Amino acid sequence: MRLRLGVLPAISLAIVCLSPAAYADEVEHVRLRGSSVYTSPTYPIASSGPLYQEPAPPPYPGAAVPSRPIVPTGPAAQLHDFTFEFGTRIWYSTGRLAKDLYDDPRSSQDLLSRLTYSGLTNGSFEGFGRVDTSFSSFFRGYAGFSGLSHGALNDEDFLPASFGGYSNTLSQQQGGKLAYGSIDFGQIVVKSERMRVSLFAGYGYLNESANAFGCGQLAGNPGICVPTIGSNVLGITEESSWQFARLGILAEFKVLDRLKLSAEVAWLPYEQISAQDTHWLRLGAGPGDIAGPIPENGGGTGVQLEAIMSYAVTDKVTVGLGGRYWYLQTRGSADFENVIVGFSQPGPQPLNFTTTRYGGFAQGAYKFGPL
Repeated sequence: MRLRLGVLPAISLAIVCLSPAAYADEVEHVRLRGSSVYTSPTYPIASSGPLYQEPAPPPYPGAAVPSRPIVPTGPAAQLHDFTFEFGTRIWYSTGRLAKDLYDDPRSSQDLLSRLTYSGLTNGSFEGFGRVDTSFSSFFRGYAGFSGLSHGALNDEDFLPASFGGYSNTLSQQQGGKLAYGSIDFGQIVVKSERMRVSLFAGYGYLNESANAFGCGQLAGNPGICVPTIGSNVLGITEESSWQFARLGILAEFKVLDRLKLSAEVAWLPYEQISAQDTHWLRLGAGPGDIAGPIPENGGGTGVQLEAIMSYAVTDKVTVGLGGRYWYLQTRGSADFENVIVGFSQPGPQPLNFTTTRYGGFAQGAYKFGPL
């Protein structure tokens, strides 16, 4: 009986080891101690790939594992293509506004009167911005305003001796205003690591208002501002509004890694001025009085120059110093028709306007978007 118990396990083990390959697939069905028998599925299982792929291992122990970049899609991808820059400036400038009035051209070409507002100095506040696209094009603009509390008016009249001869009066300017702005569209045409050159076209405006208080005679005409009129009396107000087209070139140079020089020249091929002159002390309804503001208009050309040296404090914040020069001129007319009481004016009289302004500014800007 003991012999039988020893032989049977040995025979069973030999049968299993010598089983042919045809029975190999049945091995998985052999019940093991502490397990259950399960049948594997026979249908194919489609694989969709790994749900998450680990980043490549570092090239050497201790190296940082690179993170996977996040690529924006939809509206975020469109916004990713633009760079925005906004900032403010303080521009301290001085200006000169002058006009020459000529006689009726059908009778003479003589200069009758010249009014020159000079020393129109003050600081103005500006806001500005620029948007760059992935197509190397950009939009930019600025707008500023200021009061004009300084300056003076020289009013010259070239009169014959029968009217007292040449007159030159001096008045103090105060309470004036200045407002201006422009908007441009540009395209970068030359681009390298250290330099960019762009062409641009745009629109600009300039509004100036000047007031002349008091009046004192500097020449020998005894009939004008004699005796002297007090400085608290408003004598003349000149209001002018200029609109113009801009065509120009902008060059930007990277002097150092964080230091950049920008310079631009804008030609103003088309200008239009709409103005009015109010002689407050001559307003009235009697013969020879002025019934109201005298309309003035004209067209011409001009130029605007600007240069900025800017420093990038960080990749997003820049500060800078710069300077500007503006020169605008127009040829037009002063329309006295229906303004001089009791006087039949045959037509408008030639009138030339010029305005200049120049000064320095300080600015700060913030940039966001792809850098």
